[in-house]
Amino acid sequence: MGAKLSMKISFRQIDMDDFELCVAARKDAYFCSFGHYDGFDDFINGYRQRVVERLTTLEWFYIHVFVDDQFAGQLEFRSFSPEPETGYVHLIYLKPNFRGLGIAPIIQDYIVSTLSKAGCLRAVLSVSRTNKPALTFYKRHGWQFVRKNPKHDETDFYQLWLPT
Repeated sequence: MGAKLSMKISFRQIDMDDFELCVAARKDAYFCSFGHYDGFDDFINGYRQRVVERLTTLEWFYIHVFVDDQFAGQLEFRSFSPEPETGYVHLIYLKPNFRGLGIAPIIQDYIVSTLSKAGCLRAVLSVSRTNKPALTFYKRHGWQFVRKNPKHDETDFYQLWLPT
C-alpha cells in the first residue's frame, strides 16, 4: 500500500514526438474495448492529423499521464459536445502495468477538474459493454447509464454530473 503514496503522477500535453505512444495506447484501448483489432486500421486512419489540429484548440485535451516519469497512459477529451455545458471523454487509457494501483480515480479527478474549469456541468463517454473493468470503475465512480450508442452496437453512453 505504501508504494502508491510515493507515486508522482503528472499530466502533460501530448508531444507529437511521442506520437507512437498515442497509437500504441489507442490500439491497446481498442483491444480492451472490443477484444479484437478488426476495424482498428479504419479507426486510426487520419488520427495523426486530427491530433495535430486539436492540439492547437483550447477545447481539446490530449494528455499523456506519467507515473514517476514513466509513460503510464493517455487521455483524450473535449469541453464541448452536442449537448450544452457537457464535455465528452474520448479516451481514458492506462497501460496494463499501471492498472489497479489507484491511478484511475486521480485521472478522473483531473478530467473533472479540467472540464469544470472549462464551464462544463457534466461529462459523457461511450464504453463497450464487454469492457468489464472499465464499466466497473465507471459505475463505482459516479457514472450513470444514459442510453445505447446509436452509432455503435457494442457501446453505451454514460454520464457524470460534475461538482459545482
